Amino acid sequence: MEYAGRGDPARTMALLWDGLPTPRRGPRQRLELAAVVDAAVAAADRAGPAALSMRALAQELGIGTASLYTYVPGKAELLELMVDRVVGGQPLPDATSGWRAGLRGVAEADLAAYRAHPWLLQVSTSRTVFGPHVLARYEATLALLHGHGLAAADVVGCVAAVDSYTRGAAAAVVEAEQAPAQTGSSDDEWWERRAPFLEERMNGRFPLLAALEEAGAFGVSDTALPYTLQRALDRFSLGLGLVLDAVAGRIATGPGRAS
Repeated sequence: MEYAGRGDPARTMALLWDGLPTPRRGPRQRLELAAVVDAAVAAADRAGPAALSMRALAQELGIGTASLYTYVPGKAELLELMVDRVVGGQPLPDATSGWRAGLRGVAEADLAAYRAHPWLLQVSTSRTVFGPHVLARYEATLALLHGHGLAAADVVGCVAAVDSYTRGAAAAVVEAEQAPAQTGSSDDEWWERRAPFLEERMNGRFPLLAALEEAGAFGVSDTALPYTLQRALDRFSLGLGLVLDAVAGRIATGPGRAS
């Protein structure tokens, strides 16, 4: 697990909010900070954040390692820039269709980000990246619930609940998506090798499981995608609906309403 906030806070905040300072003397740096961060994001997309090194990144950018340190003090600061860069590419929440559609949109956009950048799941959320894009998106997400009669702590807590659910469910989606490449076998191949042994050993011992299967409990909404991935996506959508139902219940019984 990678942790944000391990770098120099002054340098990190300056880079996040102000970008690169203009050199007082000497030639201007030939790369934009955004290009450095984009290259780091692409490298993490390929191999994860643990494999990202300043030396390898410098080689990819075609500059010396010492030169790279004139852009970013180190990997710790770079990681926070990467997170804020990814969040900056996400759409801001849309409140025009109501809080529920807005929160669903936030969760679905986060799921898309996790799928595009699986390394985000390896960055701890216990210490927030205080970048301008992260805070702007958080502010807009909080605004979806502001004014609906919730206590201040409930506004923050409901957004946190949606975020926590999304991250956990997204991990299952990403794992399902990566499974064929990581294991060398497709879902069909995996199942065909196990089905005969499983059927032999179950043999009527689990009647409820069998009845639920017969009733379609393990079906998926679309067979175009691999089964395990589609099942994870279907469960993501169902679970998100349950979380949003709970938020709706909290709004209905908020301060000043009958419980």
